[in-house]
Amino acid sequence: MKRNRIINLLVLSTLLTLFTTSCFEDFLEKPKGGSVTTDTIFHTKNQAQYAVARMYQSCLRSYLVFTNSNECARPDILTDQVFITDNTAWIANNLNEGSSYYLGTMTAAKPADMYGFGSHYLGIRRANLVLKNIDMVTDAKQDWIDDQKGQALFLLAWQHFELFRYYGGIPIVDQVLGGGEVKLTRRSVESVVNAIVGWCDEAIALLPNQRGAADFGRVNQLAAMALKSRVLLYAASPLYNTPDNLKSTMGNARFNNERDSVLCYPNYDQNRWKLAADAAKAVLDNAAAAGVSLYNTGKPETSGDTYTTIGDYESVWNVYGNREIILANTQIAYNDWGADGSIWTLFNISKIFSQVISPGNPWGIMNHTPVEFATLYEKRDGTKWELDLNETGDDLPGYLEDLNLDPRFYQSIVYDGKFYNSSVGSAEYYQAGDGFVDGKLNVKDQASMGFAMETMKFTARIENADINHIIWPIFRLAEFYLNYAEAINEAEGPGGEALNAINTIRERAGMPAKSGLGQDEFRNAIQNERTIELAFENHRYNDLMRWVKAHETLNKEFHGFKTTAKAGLGGKLLRSWEISLFMNRIFPMKYYYLPFPNSEISINYLGGSDGWDGQNPGW
Repeated sequence: MKRNRIINLLVLSTLLTLFTTSCFEDFLEKPKGGSVTTDTIFHTKNQAQYAVARMYQSCLRSYLVFTNSNECARPDILTDQVFITDNTAWIANNLNEGSSYYLGTMTAAKPADMYGFGSHYLGIRRANLVLKNIDMVTDAKQDWIDDQKGQALFLLAWQHFELFRYYGGIPIVDQVLGGGEVKLTRRSVESVVNAIVGWCDEAIALLPNQRGAADFGRVNQLAAMALKSRVLLYAASPLYNTPDNLKSTMGNARFNNERDSVLCYPNYDQNRWKLAADAAKAVLDNAAAAGVSLYNTGKPETSGDTYTTIGDYESVWNVYGNREIILANTQIAYNDWGADGSIWTLFNISKIFSQVISPGNPWGIMNHTPVEFATLYEKRDGTKWELDLNETGDDLPGYLEDLNLDPRFYQSIVYDGKFYNSSVGSAEYYQAGDGFVDGKLNVKDQASMGFAMETMKFTARIENADINHIIWPIFRLAEFYLNYAEAINEAEGPGGEALNAINTIRERAGMPAKSGLGQDEFRNAIQNERTIELAFENHRYNDLMRWVKAHETLNKEFHGFKTTAKAGLGGKLLRSWEISLFMNRIFPMKYYYLPFPNSEISINYLGGSDGWDGQNPGW
């Protein structure tokens, strides 16, 4: 499918004046000045489409949870999936400040989502403007107006969900706010979840079940079902629906009084898992009618760098508009700087890709994959990859290939000596040795930390590194097999339906089926399967949080492979390897809920009437 971008980055300047706000306070105010009014914008269908496009631009963004930056395709840096180093000063400034998150010293003065917080409410304002005014369009049929309402309702729900997943209960804004003082206190988790689900249900009733290729990137019924599934899965999870065995653990991240309603439900309810299972099943049951199915041609492995040689798993983000995608971000990243400063929205500007766009000067960010994450990939026979941190070897690519790992490993991760594509050849991440000079290294690669393995998912690799084929999924069908397996296990146990769902995903990947597992064993299996299948797709952060696993997974040392050139038989270049330390990460319990920026706390609208400022506990 040829890329057809929904979001028009050259929107008229008058629309920018009407719809743009620069910070959170502005969303409380009416836009000022100018002769352009909502009557003008929403008078005709043609003009109203600009407002709808602008709404999409604000709402379907890859918001980065990271200090001192607006967006990036690597929100995984807050997890165990990616550890970044770079060789460019302006990026280094962002990373060095952001490292406070790694060290456990982040503050509300510069929280991880500082620059994204107000942008979410900008998206909410634009969705509410469309909902309020779309009925004014005079030359459109009612089904077109209803469709726009459905899209706006979905995006309203999506932006509230984006805030909820970081902060817990947040202000619910379901109208265009005017001037004057407006008190928008935080609402309970239950209220926020119910609001999001309600908007999804309204959207489902208004949206079409399918769209043509020209409208790829617009939401449909299945996308609204998908969002409902995701929010109900989160709501059923231990962070919000806390079982008795985790209450003492989570007590260290809560107020332990009535204010906890903005952080969790008051009591555990197993039926929340049943609601999540039903919502995921609805996505699976309605997928075919929406023209969506699992991308599964029976080819689990990749053998080259063309469409015909990549495996089914790698095809999901390399075949634009493929049938597994329910909803995608259609913004492209490189050389596409949005009018509101949005950058890097679709693909991974990595060191390996920088060798394509800047041969001889590989300046790009190095997206290191820690060995702690890499070893979560099973071997092809389903057994665990056991790695001793003191282990060494003479040939890293040989070692990793001989392990015969899950094919998804080789489709997601590039390591020293691995073939990347025809223009780059194999990755060269080794230091000088045995008469060989350094490979293609940056200055910071010379440090003691390991640098020989990075993620290549969402890098432009195939078809001569053409960036236009990359697809960044917001929802793809595989997620909902995993949502269903997880939820039905918690609601009813690991019966045939749960096993069928997880094994459908494993079969596509070329991995053996799971069987004979108890509920706890299945929980571990589905969490690992989800980690691997959805790796580097902006799920890991919230999965670790909602499972209440972040304080275990992220409170540890992280390591990488470090390679040195070695002369083998006949002078052949080998990569001898050892494991070296990236850093020791610290995850305080208060990190389970991000702090609201001090700039918002100071406005004094988040808390209640008892003098509470609305800030999350510990901040």
